[in-house]
Amino acid sequence: MVATKRSADYMLWREEVANRSKHWVRAVTACNSRCTFCLDTDTPRNVYLPEEEVKAELRRGREELDAWKVIISGGEASLHPKFFEFLRYAKEIGYGRVQTVTNGYMYGDKDFYDKAIDAGLEEITYSLHGHTAELHDRLTQTKGAFKRIIKSIIRSVRDPRVIVSVDTVINKQNVAVLDKIMELAISCGVTEFDLLHVIPQAAAFENRDELFYDPMEYLPVLRKVFELTRHPRFVIWTNRFPVPFLEDLEDLIQDPHKMLDEVNGRRFHVRKYLDVGEPLNCREPERCTHCFIEPFCTTMERTMTTMNESGWNIWWVGKPEEAEIAIPSTLPYGSTLLGVEVEQLADLKSYTLPEGAGWYMKLSSAEVIEESALPGTGELLLAVHSPEQLETWIKNGGCPDKAEFEIHLTQDTGEWMLANKDAISSHLDRIRIHQPTHEHMKAAIEDDYRNPRAFFEGLELEVRTSGLPACMVPGTKMVEGPKVLQSSLFDAETGRVKIRNLASYHVAEHYRSKSVRCRDCSVNDRCDGQHINMIRDQGLRLLQPLTTEPWSKVASQQLKARWPEPPKRIALGMKHQNAPKSLEGFAEPSAVVEDPLAVIERKRAERKERMKARAARSAAAKKKKQDGESGVPTTHA
Repeated sequence: MVATKRSADYMLWREEVANRSKHWVRAVTACNSRCTFCLDTDTPRNVYLPEEEVKAELRRGREELDAWKVIISGGEASLHPKFFEFLRYAKEIGYGRVQTVTNGYMYGDKDFYDKAIDAGLEEITYSLHGHTAELHDRLTQTKGAFKRIIKSIIRSVRDPRVIVSVDTVINKQNVAVLDKIMELAISCGVTEFDLLHVIPQAAAFENRDELFYDPMEYLPVLRKVFELTRHPRFVIWTNRFPVPFLEDLEDLIQDPHKMLDEVNGRRFHVRKYLDVGEPLNCREPERCTHCFIEPFCTTMERTMTTMNESGWNIWWVGKPEEAEIAIPSTLPYGSTLLGVEVEQLADLKSYTLPEGAGWYMKLSSAEVIEESALPGTGELLLAVHSPEQLETWIKNGGCPDKAEFEIHLTQDTGEWMLANKDAISSHLDRIRIHQPTHEHMKAAIEDDYRNPRAFFEGLELEVRTSGLPACMVPGTKMVEGPKVLQSSLFDAETGRVKIRNLASYHVAEHYRSKSVRCRDCSVNDRCDGQHINMIRDQGLRLLQPLTTEPWSKVASQQLKARWPEPPKRIALGMKHQNAPKSLEGFAEPSAVVEDPLAVIERKRAERKERMKARAARSAAAKKKKQDGESGVPTTHA
């Protein structure tokens, strides 16, 4: 693709590539390296998953997740005796591409390499962590690993059947020479790189004193490497790299949907927490501060807390044809408004409004709303998302007096409001301007107002606002918008929160970040930042730390009044929750699905104890026999 880096077209191309549905399948936990930063040392080692289990997981990726690509991984997947069979099977059941991530050791053997490619392997990511044998072999703790991986990379690059990339785990041992590592790979013919930030799991956490580093200290070399993305020959991806350090390189922010893969990898732990309240086994503040999925865990925690406290305001069912769960007789978890999306007012007859409940309504049309046409007598909150609706409902009064308005700030509605300040001013007590979020950057590019701060400076009204950080809403009254609980989060068979949907909800609604500069902001501890897709689209420079200007003091007063104590996060020691109740009409969980690796580990431990007991009995019997033969009494009077 020919495109200027950081252009909208280029970033949308990257989003498209990153969002091709993929599925990770573990074949083994065994590995022929012992990397100091390995994320799997806290799982049972040297497990070769049974052929049928691996094939079942391969089928799940196609049948349940509709994955286009599969990544067969480990440990080191190439060690499994059925590895070639897994490659063939993946192609047989319809995967568009089969990939593996490898230390490259086995592929140094030409016969093994050829068999893997012939079986269907089409993409190989080699894990190269040093530019010299001394550094790479020390980090992998494997003598000869460097020589084997370089041989494998060169062989693969010369093979037109294979897509080749290199990943590198950036850590304190190699960050200063990261440019040298990439120069070596480039000299071998590599043009695509995946740069992984070390995270606090397993061996990486145990060796954190040797591996953890401050990106600020190494920004010159990091930026030198990252800016290679500006060259049309190379493709650079970052993996788990902290967003605040990518200012002016926002095209390198990892696609937020990577979060789904990370959460899927811990799905059994997450399931236990959601169903029985057993916290994730990695949960401790020192880890969470450095963890890539901490934002998801915080969203999960806040969701569970609000469910337990019956603190939700809106039960969102969306379009009637898409709802999988029937509207309950009483809205769940404290909700008082039923959230619906309809083409026109007459479509409300498709819904049964629980007694006493009101409406949170997103209409496609801009028709006049008569109160007599509204089922029920509860509140009415209208989501306003077009200039035509602003014209009908706010300027011309075409809706009931009880209606309140949540105006979605977009390029179109923003221009209308600036041109009709008087209309907005006359309804300030009923209006809240809200910044919507988007699951995909394409929607952010199409809809989001360019520079919201400039909009509010031009509006010059003390209007209520939600969904934006304080630095972008000068002169307004910052409020917390209603809490919207989506019915699509719940499984229609169990009434429990679905993990993948929760991860998608986090990406679409709550995945936010900040600039490094935000550390100096007077309201930093009460701000989660801006949504990731607005950042990816418009850049981190939208965020302007509040310091000594008058608005800084006013904003601080408003936020402290809302949150006398800063909002809690997992990384700041937020307490874990009890498992929320199931939806009304559904049973509570009777059993929790175990992680297959945990089952293997438990059986292994039980077998070890049986063998130990058997050995003890055998030793005791042998001693008794020896004592009897020697005439030594075996009992005492």
